[in-house]
Amino acid sequence: MTMKRRGATWAACALFLVTPLSADALDEAIGRALFRRAWVPAPSSTQANDGLGPLFNARSCTACHGNLDRMPVQTDDGNAVTDEHLVLRFSDSEGRPDPTYGRQMQTSAVAGVAPEGRVVQSEHGYSAAGLAYGKLGPGIRTGALLAPSLRGLGALQTVPDEALAAIAAENARRDDGVRGRVNWVMDRDGQRRAGRFGWKASLPSLEAQVESAFALDLGLSTEGRPRPEGDCTAAQEACLAAPMGNRNAPFEIPPEIVSRITAYLASIKAPPLPEPDRHGLAAFERAGCSACHRPSLPGSAGPVQAFTDLLVHDLGPDLDGGATEPGVAPTEWRTAPLRGLSQTLANEAGLLHDGRARTLEEAIALHGGEAALSRTRFASLPEAEKRRLVAFLNSL
Repeated sequence: MTMKRRGATWAACALFLVTPLSADALDEAIGRALFRRAWVPAPSSTQANDGLGPLFNARSCTACHGNLDRMPVQTDDGNAVTDEHLVLRFSDSEGRPDPTYGRQMQTSAVAGVAPEGRVVQSEHGYSAAGLAYGKLGPGIRTGALLAPSLRGLGALQTVPDEALAAIAAENARRDDGVRGRVNWVMDRDGQRRAGRFGWKASLPSLEAQVESAFALDLGLSTEGRPRPEGDCTAAQEACLAAPMGNRNAPFEIPPEIVSRITAYLASIKAPPLPEPDRHGLAAFERAGCSACHRPSLPGSAGPVQAFTDLLVHDLGPDLDGGATEPGVAPTEWRTAPLRGLSQTLANEAGLLHDGRARTLEEAIALHGGEAALSRTRFASLPEAEKRRLVAFLNSL
């Protein structure tokens, strides 16, 4: 077992002693170690590691993102989900959380606190079972979300807000029904920013994504999300009474840990793109896929070839995700980057937000709303061109 101390690990320090690293490289190395760190409940003998929960879904970042790629969901004989990389969210149609269970169902808890429930799979999708604190509130909807790939996130952060606003303005003049928009959100400093991370583009930066994961998945407080009780609500008295971590600091996870994990995530490169297939790309464009899955976006460090526009689009009732975020309809989704799609398909991890589509054709068939015309165009392509388009997507 690797010995740990506050702010770094002995392994990272040993690496520095053997091979001198730049400040950025050292932050990334420490961030990688912190990403793999298993947090423990409070109180513990090592306050730098404690504060997990009281309610949580996983004990470490790597528990949900083991190999950084999207992974398939495993279930036991009773159809209960046994992985941490699929979660259930709760909200009403306006994105307000459940008054008892909060925004996310936590399936684990510290001693003396009951986990909120478990996730089960059926032919109708994923649902909550064994809810420990009573029924969900009136009008509360349930939605399942799979942990996405973490490759190439740093490049997405380099796309200027102004570029996304310009694409949204261009969409307003289109005649094909595409009306993608920026999901404008407030950052921790009260500045209006373009949301770009998360399934609903509800987070403006990688730092905000890290803090969201600490709060909802691990129950750990940060400067941006300072509630030490995490997603606990007033209805969960044992949770609120449980010990909290890092008792000598205003929050359990200090800013330097957030910044180092952020630096590590930003350093993870996107998978290499294949040799350009101009015929496949032409079919992709003729079907209208590139209206939302833009092959390239302008970035401050050069073009970002991720096949997304980072905007939210209404994809119709077949892709109603149940739970949502404030300001985003249940049928609205950020355009998922297609770069790395080949790895998702190889992992048999399923497509769309909850893995409901097993093939590219199934995923395309579920695209309605703003994507309805593109779906129709795909269906009407000659078979040879349709196969070329699917082969192109399989190569990304």
